[in-house]
Amino acid sequence: MIKKSVLFFSLLFVSSLSFADVEYLRLSPGKVIAYEHIVKNQNGDTLILLPGVNRALNPSDRAVRALAQQGWNILMPSLPAHPLSVKGLKSSEVPYFKYDSSVRVKDFAGDVEALTAHLGIKKAIPVTLSYSSSIGAYLNEKLFPHVIETVPLGIATEGDPESAKNAELWENWLRLNPFMAPFWIRQFRDTAYATHWGQTVDANLKADADFYGENPRVADIKSGYVTIARAVEDFNFPEWDFRNEKRTRDFVFAGQENPERLKNQIEVLKHYLTSGKPVRVLVVANAGHILPTDDPTVYAGVLTLLATQSRQSSVQFAIVNSAESLKSLRWQDGSALENWIKANQR
Repeated sequence: MIKKSVLFFSLLFVSSLSFADVEYLRLSPGKVIAYEHIVKNQNGDTLILLPGVNRALNPSDRAVRALAQQGWNILMPSLPAHPLSVKGLKSSEVPYFKYDSSVRVKDFAGDVEALTAHLGIKKAIPVTLSYSSSIGAYLNEKLFPHVIETVPLGIATEGDPESAKNAELWENWLRLNPFMAPFWIRQFRDTAYATHWGQTVDANLKADADFYGENPRVADIKSGYVTIARAVEDFNFPEWDFRNEKRTRDFVFAGQENPERLKNQIEVLKHYLTSGKPVRVLVVANAGHILPTDDPTVYAGVLTLLATQSRQSSVQFAIVNSAESLKSLRWQDGSALENWIKANQR
């Protein structure tokens, strides 16, 4: 009986820390942004966990539960084109992206800013996750003077470089007709996005009919993903103007990262270093690209460390092997970071 009571209260404690309802903020006709918001300290900082390309993090994710247990306020926004936001539309409502093909990641950044203003969040640290480095780049630097970049996206095509090369060949051929090229290239890209995400959504539904909830708007979900893919196609983080930006960054990389992604991430980091701005770089040794899922405890610990520990020098570098190793973490200097970069450049 005692063991059952302890188990019950343990589960209740974890649940109370991580519980948050999905809420919706209406931004305009056909456009809402879904979010989950955990408030543990009214006067504390808020970690804004920006979403990946597929979805936002949510309170059931182990990394989020760990951060909540540590007392963090946490905001988890979806994008207005993500399935969870589409679910918040009225049944007769047409999603805004169905009649607006001009949506870009800069617009998503504006949506996140509108949400934080609506919630009255004054002190926030955005934490990007892969795709959302493109969103963090466009956030108002006066409101968000520091960003934690987690496995940042370098360029939109890095996930499938072979297909990207083939697509470039086709687009170069289409450009032989300068009058029709813009239209043909737009159609070519959108068809590719629609094929990829259509197959992805169908596969998710085949594996689990309730993957997107009850009575999902499948066609709109697919169109939303096409919008998300199109929005980032011109983003090039390795060429970002870090020098003239009034913002500092920390970087978190995965030790088991895809080589193509890591190559681009290193180019971003090298370019950032030329700005002369302070930086801390942490490598989570035993995690792959989906870092919050691969090593949620370390992920949560790394975010807490970066968000609470003051800098010791302009360039700090460390490799994290486990959550336990964070307790005795020893930062290395810029020369150690330079050696790591050289060892991982391909």
